[in-house]
Amino acid sequence: MRSPIRHLFVSAVLFLPLCFFIWFLLSSVLVLPVHGLSEWILTTWQPDLFKGIVQNQYVLNIETLVFIEQNYTGQEHQLAVLQVTVNPMIYGYGLAVFAGLTLSVPNLNWQKRVIHIGIAYLVVVFIQSFGVFWETLKQLLFSSGPEAQQAVLELGINANIIAGLYQITYLILPAVVPVALWVGLNKEFLNTLIGLNNSGQKL
Repeated sequence: MRSPIRHLFVSAVLFLPLCFFIWFLLSSVLVLPVHGLSEWILTTWQPDLFKGIVQNQYVLNIETLVFIEQNYTGQEHQLAVLQVTVNPMIYGYGLAVFAGLTLSVPNLNWQKRVIHIGIAYLVVVFIQSFGVFWETLKQLLFSSGPEAQQAVLELGINANIIAGLYQITYLILPAVVPVALWVGLNKEFLNTLIGLNNSGQKL
């Protein structure tokens, strides 16, 4: 009898590189909802601070209404509008991991596979948008000069909260949430691996 654990492991080794390749190949398209959602959140929340977002392939350039001084030879003290660049793909790799694991589950029909990956994609879009939000504030606060720092401080959000939520968004959510979602959607299969029936009793 074929071991389901071995099947899962071998299939995952084969499918994960393919899923990461497709994920990156389609990155510009996959980021479109993140672009739209992030732009709506930022411009609706603080229309006096954020003008909009311009997408360049899979990279988002957040246009602010913060004016900073730039000194060029012969053009001293020129004002420029500050832009923040964020790569939302660093928050979205969990989709490729989820897809690889889902394609590796034996005896799961293709309709369920597609539905599960679609659910994961929606979840990852929110994770990426969350990441874009907090990374934008983090960059404005810590990396964009005194004018941007003052603009963020005037929002009334504590700097420690911004730093902490950025770390959670960057380090924890992209890795943990998709795997937890996969576990939740494949309880029946996982129960067979550890010898439990649907009621949680040993087989």
